[in-house]
Amino acid sequence: MGPAAVGADPLLGKTINGLYRIERLLGQGGMGNVYEAAGLHFNQQVALKVMSRELALDKKAVALFRREAQVTTWLAHLPHVVQAFDFGVMHTGQPYLVMEFLQGEDLDHRLRRAGRLPAGIALRVIKQTAAALAATHAKGVIHQDLKPANIFLRDATGDADYVKVLDFGISKVCSTSGLVTQSEPAMGTPHYMSPEQALGQFESVDERTDQWALACVAWEALAGRPPFFGSTIQSLLFQVVYESPSALVPSGLSPKLENVLLRALSKRKEARFDSILAFAEAVEEAMGARERSWTETAEEAAPLCPAQTAPAARDWAADA
Repeated sequence: MGPAAVGADPLLGKTINGLYRIERLLGQGGMGNVYEAAGLHFNQQVALKVMSRELALDKKAVALFRREAQVTTWLAHLPHVVQAFDFGVMHTGQPYLVMEFLQGEDLDHRLRRAGRLPAGIALRVIKQTAAALAATHAKGVIHQDLKPANIFLRDATGDADYVKVLDFGISKVCSTSGLVTQSEPAMGTPHYMSPEQALGQFESVDERTDQWALACVAWEALAGRPPFFGSTIQSLLFQVVYESPSALVPSGLSPKLENVLLRALSKRKEARFDSILAFAEAVEEAMGARERSWTETAEEAAPLCPAQTAPAARDWAADA
């Protein structure tokens, strides 16, 4: 997690409940800030997610944050899911969640730098993300907001680009899991929302909703642009519900792979793959990965030709 450029932050240098000393800001989100902190009772750096003071006054927001902490902690033992191991409340009333500190960058930052991924690396990310979500699905948890920013590529010695899936804040939890279920429908991020989410069909959301989102991520990682984008959220969601994405084939990828992604992007969820693992396996087969070398060169991820280039800086207009 890289540092975020900000002005003076009142929490920097502070010690939280005698347990964690905040050292630097890593990032900012809708719920609050994420910091790197030192664990004072153990020799380990951690990531500390702190809710903003304003939202800490909102009972619904606090309940959502607590639910995220509960779900994340419950899933923490799963491979490729971020580990969370503590939750508390500061003297200011701001709740915080303590997670493992990850070295590396999220997929969103990687794509902003590189444009797109070499096929071998993209497949590695797809397979690991699918494995993480298959494990959460087995526990009755649907992520609902999978996107490049929530796929972290950990940089570890001998294991580069090891995926960790982040942010289960708006996940849908089956009541049989024993966890608190989402009391109100949650949306997601427009570019990765499925038709059932775009139509507000919250009860229809299931494992195949995450499959749609992963297919969107895969499309963007391989082609350098998402399958759907528009000048407004309304136009974007119209495309999601009613239109097909523009062709993937001109990006130099096989028609077989395009067909796999299009199946996962079926408007009717019943037409998608039976599971997210089945989708990942189909992607691997379509890419000929069993015969393909993992040591692809950076040249394979060269920028798209001008006719195929999407709007600059990946700042898709409807991402608000």
